[in-house]
Amino acid sequence: MKFSGTLFPRFARRPVSLTVINQMQYLKSHIITTIIIFVFLSSSALHANEVESKFINAGLVDVNSIDGTIQIDLVNSDPAKNYFRENYYSGLQKAYLRKEVAFKLSKAQKTLKVKHKNYSLQILDAARPRSVSQLMYNKMKGTKFERYVANPQKGSMHNYGIAVDITIIDEAGNELDMGFSPFRKSTIELYWMFAKKKLGAKLSAKQKANRKLLADVMAQSGFFPLSFEWWHFNGIPKAEARKRYQIIE
Repeated sequence: MKFSGTLFPRFARRPVSLTVINQMQYLKSHIITTIIIFVFLSSSALHANEVESKFINAGLVDVNSIDGTIQIDLVNSDPAKNYFRENYYSGLQKAYLRKEVAFKLSKAQKTLKVKHKNYSLQILDAARPRSVSQLMYNKMKGTKFERYVANPQKGSMHNYGIAVDITIIDEAGNELDMGFSPFRKSTIELYWMFAKKKLGAKLSAKQKANRKLLADVMAQSGFFPLSFEWWHFNGIPKAEARKRYQIIE
């Protein structure tokens, strides 16, 4: 026996408005997108070492995911390239920064390429956990180079993920001569360079030009220099960084 819907009004099918359907489709799409992002971030964190996991969990981005043309040489991941003779990042070779700072760095790279198409920015250090800064500070304290590692009590700008140590390399991968630098030097070389600096050795015209080129492209892209470290630039002002972001421990 067939029963029509009119005989059983309680079970009659009610029309669903297009608005409700659209809302349901949007909600479904939003949930799927959220799940995909969560899975991606979880997967990234799983395959990262401890230091990199701290950056990912703090919401920082891999600079090369924004601009793959920027070169990376994290000197604090290689004992042969840093003054401390330590591997502080467990071999990490990805540079992490706050997303807005990474975009500014991409702008600086493009600005540099307009001036010199065969040159490239090369990151020497970027975000750094405060725990690593503490180890560095402990090792530098009382030496001639103490001033080059900020006291981590308040947190350096590296600890906020908004600072970058950077230089310029040519098409062969050679670093432009910027004068005194604490990177990729043996202890003897470093002390010799420092001694000459203290004795009043002046920068050559070429060294001055190279430093100016770096400072100009970074300033034009919204970075702020550190007066006594030609290689260090902050992506946003210190006071603003402390208001907006948490220290990466």
